[in-house]
Amino acid sequence: MLWVARTLLSAGLVLGISQVFAAVSPEEAKRLETDLTPTGAERAGNAAGTIPAWDGGLTAPPPGIGYEPGKHHPDPFAADKPLFTINAANMAQYDAQLTQGNKALLTTYPDTYSMNVYPTHRSCAFPPHVYQAIARNAVSAKMINDENSVTGATMASPFPIPQSAREVLWNFELMYRGFKTKAGAAATVSSKGGDFTIEAADEYYIWNWSDPAITTTEGMGNMVFFFNRINISPPQIAGTMFLGHYTLDQVADAKHTWLYKTGERKVKRVTGNAYDAPTNGANGVRTIDMGIHVFSGAGDRYTWEQQGKSEKIIPYNTYRLSSPDLEYKDIIGKGHLNAELIRYELHRVWEIEGTLKPGMSHSIAHRRKFYFDEDTWMLLSTALYGPGGEMARVQEGFAINYYEHPVCILAPDVIYDIAGGVFHITSMRNKEQELDLNANNDRDFFTTESVRRRGVR
Repeated sequence: MLWVARTLLSAGLVLGISQVFAAVSPEEAKRLETDLTPTGAERAGNAAGTIPAWDGGLTAPPPGIGYEPGKHHPDPFAADKPLFTINAANMAQYDAQLTQGNKALLTTYPDTYSMNVYPTHRSCAFPPHVYQAIARNAVSAKMINDENSVTGATMASPFPIPQSAREVLWNFELMYRGFKTKAGAAATVSSKGGDFTIEAADEYYIWNWSDPAITTTEGMGNMVFFFNRINISPPQIAGTMFLGHYTLDQVADAKHTWLYKTGERKVKRVTGNAYDAPTNGANGVRTIDMGIHVFSGAGDRYTWEQQGKSEKIIPYNTYRLSSPDLEYKDIIGKGHLNAELIRYELHRVWEIEGTLKPGMSHSIAHRRKFYFDEDTWMLLSTALYGPGGEMARVQEGFAINYYEHPVCILAPDVIYDIAGGVFHITSMRNKEQELDLNANNDRDFFTTESVRRRGVR
């Protein structure tokens, strides 16, 4: 099979090390049991008391909340009221706590965009076996091949005590998102006038990186995850399928993608499906590397700089935005999402910035500013700058804790074209099948042969 055949390639990548970045010492890793959480965040709250200490997060459905397996997740914090609202008139008062992206949105839409800020809940958690894997990774994980790959790690984020910006980015790219999952997903581009057409699909994953049966990086065959999307609506794209095999070292071995269109007998290989290639259905708003979970792709075109940690107001515990009681017309607004539905909280974040290397190019993002949640490594806010330093795109990820598992995952995420006045939102599940973290996905399902068999002619 394709994923087995690539094991030899993976071994070759490891042997071809050009530079190795060391893991932390066992003594330093013990901090994950003392002043740091198992994922590497600060256990303590902040000095002002506005960020609480980490208490383990939600590790099961809260009693009396009415959660039913397979159904959408009731909001455990529905009784909270906003502490304050930020708008264009008072944003200067909160300047230090605002991301660059939110500043751009407040400035661009002064009459309609605002941010309701709620009490902070450090609700995210992961299963015990994930924490154990992160602890092992801390003392053995290394970046190799000019920082374009990782070895000595499995399951989850490899660098809970990061020493560089690239390690921070790898923590996000390889964070735990479950093993075998499936879910419905709705996406759309909103016009300047707020018009939109929903594209609905079923999405299936095997997160190979988090396969509990794989105990070494090399055993993964340079494969992080497998993905299959089956489009359901509108009718003109129903039955179209996309298949992706996403590699660990995308520079040495680019991800492998295929497309099946209704009425065709062939599963066609899609080449050049990386970096700034346009995302299908996004009308030029989003590129491939702005895709799955806000950023998806190799980071080799950029020089990454770590800018430390800060306290920022970011989307968090956004259960209301994912409520099945909402229609999509309730969410999609003119120029931006319905701000009243978005919950913001103050959290500590890791900040990194990427600048295009000399000789490299990108059609949109010449500079990227990323904000990662310290408790999970989720990428929840970005600011993407064009060649003249102008704000070109702003992204936000909206996460909830799937507390029955537990794991925090984005659903949905949005990217705004600041100058164009339009946006693309994906992975909405309000009217779709909720995420199933115990899916029985078979590996054969993610082969070209399987796609061909399932194809509608």
